[in-house]
Amino acid sequence: MSWPYARFTVSMLNVARRSWLDRRGATMIEFAMVVAPFIALMLAILQTSLIYFTQQALETAVEATARQVITGQSQAGDAKGATSGLSSAQLQARFQQAACAQLPGFIKCNKLFVDVRSAGTWADLDTSLPVMTFDNNGNVTNKFTYSLGTQGAVIMVRLMYIWPLQGSPIPLSLGNMVNSANQRLIVATSVAKSETYS
Repeated sequence: MSWPYARFTVSMLNVARRSWLDRRGATMIEFAMVVAPFIALMLAILQTSLIYFTQQALETAVEATARQVITGQSQAGDAKGATSGLSSAQLQARFQQAACAQLPGFIKCNKLFVDVRSAGTWADLDTSLPVMTFDNNGNVTNKFTYSLGTQGAVIMVRLMYIWPLQGSPIPLSLGNMVNSANQRLIVATSVAKSETYS
């Protein structure tokens, strides 16, 4: 073995030995291995938390909105609106806006849908969840019921909100809509018998 080659080999072995014994960069490498899964987990927790927070906000809003129907305040307001020339579609839109006013600001009213049904008895009430249908532009094409009922009727008020799911590094499968995996339908329902009102 020639002298320059042997010297180079010894030098490289010394560098390799020093690198093996040097632990100064170990923390940075360990952090780099842990940070990506940690960020992915935090994003998944945030996404799930927002869905639960929205669900709770809808539950609170549906109780406040249903209370107005059960006590007859909404029926009285619709009677005044109808005599002033509002159509049933306008009355339904007004009711939807009143429900949206009960929600926090991050919930968009254009993704909130209201379904109000009434029946004479509990058994006659249709409680089946509607399947959301969309047109080619992604707009909801469902026509929802708006029937406030009369005194003593069984009334169901349902608020539905389409929550857009953001991409997550962890596959969560939070979407529950048949035709759109990146959206979740959040539903809050209140069913009660309306009170006697004048």
